[in-house]
Amino acid sequence: MHRERIELPTPNARKSITLVAVGTSLYLMYLYHVGFSEIAESMRSVDIRIFSLGFVLALLGVLFDGLAWRRVAQKFDCSISIADAFLIYLSCIFLNNLIPSGSFSGETARIYFLEKIASPGIDRASATVAASRIITSIPFFLGVAVGMGYLVMETNAPGWAIATCSGIAVVLLGINAIFVGICFSSGWLEGIVSGLIEFVEKVFHRNVNRNLCIGIVRRFHSAMSGFTEHRRTILVSTIWSLAAWLCMNLVAFVTFRSMGIEVPMWAIFAVYAVMIFIQMLPLVLPGGIGLVDIVMITLFSAIGVPTSYAVAATILSRLIQLWFLTIAGGAATGYLLKRIDENRKSSMCHPA
Repeated sequence: MHRERIELPTPNARKSITLVAVGTSLYLMYLYHVGFSEIAESMRSVDIRIFSLGFVLALLGVLFDGLAWRRVAQKFDCSISIADAFLIYLSCIFLNNLIPSGSFSGETARIYFLEKIASPGIDRASATVAASRIITSIPFFLGVAVGMGYLVMETNAPGWAIATCSGIAVVLLGINAIFVGICFSSGWLEGIVSGLIEFVEKVFHRNVNRNLCIGIVRRFHSAMSGFTEHRRTILVSTIWSLAAWLCMNLVAFVTFRSMGIEVPMWAIFAVYAVMIFIQMLPLVLPGGIGLVDIVMITLFSAIGVPTSYAVAATILSRLIQLWFLTIAGGAATGYLLKRIDENRKSSMCHPA
């Protein structure tokens, strides 16, 4: 019986390093404009004991995201351990940061590793990822709503900042509505896949097994339709996703507190909504380095944080959420690939 296969996205090390250098250069030029001495002075006020909590919160956020996804996977008969869910999510972050593709590379990694570890088939593995993405959007939009309400009612944030956050929220809401429609409407998805097949065959002159692809799509749609009946699973997964979202925002909150600056969580919700939106875009720069940082600084400054402290907090929080998690994700990816390779060799030496 033919078994569908999916490949793990492979980062181009030379290209990634070059783009990181470009983004870093852009960022350094911006920091020079702000003033290195003022930033250094703000950094000296950091209480390392409080700041170190940010690393714990970042890892907890990944763990909670993994638990939310694992709960969904279990309802699709995909059995993975908590440790595997955690490591796969770390790998997802690693590939998303190194291969800017609108989160596509990270989601492909989740499908790949789940398929290798639990062997559920691409249709069900893809369904777990799609369902978890819909669920994780719930706390995101709740956070955006709370953050926007705070900016409008409790701060003197400039109109452009409020308009930016509002516009991004509307765009993301539309994107998620389209995504949900694609996931639950077999007609939409089959039409998209058929169009892609025709494009590939016409442009690249390659024959594509249409029946195989449409079969996967129909099994995926069937799995997604059945998942809506598991209300308890959706509730539990949403709670884990909410905890992950909160941990992610708390990293910035703790970072500000480590410098003696109090920034309301509600304001951080709004700023992080913009940050996530930019990171989701298929930008050229890995992890949105430089661009995301400058936008965060600008928005924190707009809500009243002194610019030097906004810069220092952004540098420190990105140190945790970009660099630390990317390095940890790289280690997790290496471990998972090595384990899968060892299992493959073992199965070849001891066939069933």
